[in-house]
Amino acid sequence: MPEEKLAVKQPDADSSASLFWPRRIWGGGLVLLGYLLSPLCWWNDVVFNLPLALGFGYLLSRVYPDALIPLTVVGYWLSNVAGFMLMQQGAVTALHRDTSDTPNHSLRNGLITSTLYTVVIVALLQFHILDTPDFLGEELSPTLTSMLPDWLPL
Repeated sequence: MPEEKLAVKQPDADSSASLFWPRRIWGGGLVLLGYLLSPLCWWNDVVFNLPLALGFGYLLSRVYPDALIPLTVVGYWLSNVAGFMLMQQGAVTALHRDTSDTPNHSLRNGLITSTLYTVVIVALLQFHILDTPDFLGEELSPTLTSMLPDWLPL
């Protein structure tokens, strides 16, 4: 009995061209959002990252009351990691036409890039190449408390 070859349907040029611009716009939006969350944007901390980090720390400190400051630091780090990953995913979405294996590959690359960035920053702080900001000194809790709104109970 002769082998029958399965015909693989190839997408026609019109359907791939019609999906190209929406993918570019969506990917560009992800890159923009990622840039605003990433540490590459010089003004993002006050507007985006610190409010997100404080919200994250505040919500989780309801369960762990003594952990507001560490959870805020974790929230800040997560917002920066999310920024790098959104930029990576947005660039891949906007520029890559074949989406067969890109999500897992892009996610892995984003996590690796973000982790390497974090390791480099921690090493620069540990070797005193970068100075720790004054508000992150030993008296962080009173400084943080004075920065929070009065209606937010701690």
